[in-house]
Amino acid sequence: MMIGKKVIDTKPITISEAREILMKKVEEKADENNEVDGHQFTYEQNLTIDYVNKFALLDAEDAQELRGKLEKHLSPIQAVKVVDLMPEDLDDLRLIFSKERGNFETETLQEVLDLVDQYR
Repeated sequence: MMIGKKVIDTKPITISEAREILMKKVEEKADENNEVDGHQFTYEQNLTIDYVNKFALLDAEDAQELRGKLEKHLSPIQAVKVVDLMPEDLDDLRLIFSKERGNFETETLQEVLDLVDQYR
């Protein structure tokens, strides 16, 4: 239970965007001993930094641009999933949306794949 904390707003972001935010914070605050404000990074913080460095497939600018283009066809959350996973074919794309309600037309899915292919 958190006392005195309240979520004001949420917005889905890609792993690439999360990496950029984390790296800015690390660069701002970290000194030569990998410490922030005199404290070493926690285990969870180190895991998160490793994760975003390993799995971010695009740089943050390209991820934002691709997400913006995908949001013309998909919801913001769906667009983030696609950018994070960068599916290679229609089967991969359908798998991403397998638990979503509703069906996507093959034409729409192909347009999404074409957009993703531009950023490989």
